[in-house]
Amino acid sequence: MTVSLMAILERQVAAAEQAVMASTGGAAWCQLQRDGRVTGGVKYDEGRLAALMAARRRLRSADPATWAQALAEELAQWQQALAEVQAQPKPAMPWLAYRQGGVDALTALQEAAAGSMAH
Repeated sequence: MTVSLMAILERQVAAAEQAVMASTGGAAWCQLQRDGRVTGGVKYDEGRLAALMAARRRLRSADPATWAQALAEELAQWQQALAEVQAQPKPAMPWLAYRQGGVDALTALQEAAAGSMAH
């Protein structure tokens, strides 16, 4: 799992970066926010990328033998953050999209890694 997990992660980071570029048109985040052009789609893609980059940092600092556990811990943090936003009386849609993007990206990474171990 160790080598393939990092390879899968790098492919998913690249895909998330492409999605962010496509959804922002290459504009800077601060400019999009100033212009009021931040949408759920942009925040979802941003959340995907942020979660994958956080997972990459965590995995790079962990013993490869503990990568599955480290990934599960990162996912749990994102799931908790999503639950906290969902529990708010009037959750902010951009934050819901951001947190959901992160949860979805880490779930997909975990599933892809488990699938690579099955082969």
